[in-house]
Amino acid sequence: MRYSIIILKFIKMKKIVFLFAVLCFLISGCSKEIATSADVLAELSVTGIIAWAATIETDAKSKQEAERIVFTGNDMLWFNETTKEIRFKDNSSLKTAIANVQALKFYIDNEFLFTSYVLQSSANTQIINSLVFVYNTIENKYYLLDGYPPVTNELPPTANDARDKNNQSIATEWSLFINQLKKEGKYTK
Repeated sequence: MRYSIIILKFIKMKKIVFLFAVLCFLISGCSKEIATSADVLAELSVTGIIAWAATIETDAKSKQEAERIVFTGNDMLWFNETTKEIRFKDNSSLKTAIANVQALKFYIDNEFLFTSYVLQSSANTQIINSLVFVYNTIENKYYLLDGYPPVTNELPPTANDARDKNNQSIATEWSLFINQLKKEGKYTK
């Protein structure tokens, strides 16, 4: 009898050790490092303009590990540089894709260009003096603006100065963005 109790305890112990080993294996398999945007792009063979969901950070040019792709040049119909409107093939799905996004990081292939804030309201009272991706809920339109609100003659001169300074700081990258849009046939003026 005594031996059978010892054997039963041994079997229970083996089950616990086995379950622990399986659990450790599953946890270690799931704790891989988050892939960087370059790794994901290489796997997906995505090229051209890519906008990644991002969190707002102090150094806008630092490369962050990607959360997910929000849209690519393939999702766009066109960008009008005069009105700053971006027209997408499917506005409804993009509205869902940006629902909880603070910022977008724009890339061409693996090369980081710039970061924009994301606003999803046409009644936002916040003043932003750097690049901002706006979803106008009333018009069901998207814009990539130099700042928000877009009407600069009603803002203090310091806001316009800040916008000009921010535009100058990304002038080279903006030019690359526009050239890529032209290359992809997505540019209008």
